Amino acid sequence: MPEDQKLLTIGEVAKIIGITRRIILHYEECGLIRPDVKNGPTGNRYYTIDTVTQIRTIRLFQDLGLSLDEIGRYFDGSLDLLPIIHRLEAMRDKLDHNIEKLKERTKDASSQIKRILLPHQTIYCRIYPAATIAERTTLLRNTALEGMQLYGTDLTRRMYFIEHPLKGQTSDISFCVAVPQDSKGEYIKDIPGYTAICIYHHGAYEELPDVSRRLLLYAKEQNLKPLGMLRHTFCIFRAMCTTCTVI
Repeated sequence: MPEDQKLLTIGEVAKIIGITRRIILHYEECGLIRPDVKNGPTGNRYYTIDTVTQIRTIRLFQDLGLSLDEIGRYFDGSLDLLPIIHRLEAMRDKLDHNIEKLKERTKDASSQIKRILLPHQTIYCRIYPAATIAERTTLLRNTALEGMQLYGTDLTRRMYFIEHPLKGQTSDISFCVAVPQDSKGEYIKDIPGYTAICIYHHGAYEELPDVSRRLLLYAKEQNLKPLGMLRHTFCIFRAMCTTCTVI
């Protein structure tokens, strides 16, 4: 043990950070760190608090999805940070989206009507007449499969939804699936962002007309004027969805 008591052994560092000795040695093999004191070629290793901080930084960047090569280039100043920032921003948006979906499944969410922003997104959209819930379910499944086979999917957006007018006798329904923003082709649409009011429904699809009426009653009570479109966004085709109307 060196005389400087401010140095930490490799075992102490591993315990403090919550990793294994082997991980620390691997960082050394990759040139990301080096022991501040080493007794002989294969002797005991000791580290200062500065090196411990660097190891914590490596772990943080790994948790954010950076490779060890990217981390090494970050330390030597050769890494272009803008692509990393954009990647982390996309990760943040995805996390926010998933957190919001989980919040919707809490017990209190189903009784709440709230105002939201429906983001801009690119969709694969097919329009079919569909009078029954069974028909709509089948057509949405088929459209989702068709769109994803052709273009892939955009996991940062609500994946599946249907839209139909609030008024009129038409039975035509728009069946939509989120696809990557650079998608081009037949049935691809870019839809703008809208402000909407929404309610989360966890129950039978047969109850959706009553849910929609409740939403429209709320809009009337709040002196909100819907733009004429009702959207049902589905959660992996189970009896759960978010119903909203654009205002």
